Amino acid sequence: MDTQNMNTEIMEYMVWVIELVASEFFDGSKSLAYNVLNEQGVWELYIQNYDTTHSVGANAIIDEIREILTVKGVL
Repeated sequence: MDTQNMNTEIMEYMVWVIELVASEFFDGSKSLAYNVLNEQGVWELYIQNYDTTHSVGANAIIDEIREILTVKGVL
């Protein structure tokens, strides 16, 4: 799903994910967090799996993204 086809609920969720990632890994830089998530395919992964991922807590999301970004050599 591309950003133009995203509904408001999913967009709000993705903004929350960006805020989590920015706070945890990028000293609060939301633009850097978005760019990294987008470049590494995490943005699309979380949009495609919204039905599952939106029901887990912040800690689970942070742990999963930490693992993904570590494997990809970003962290």
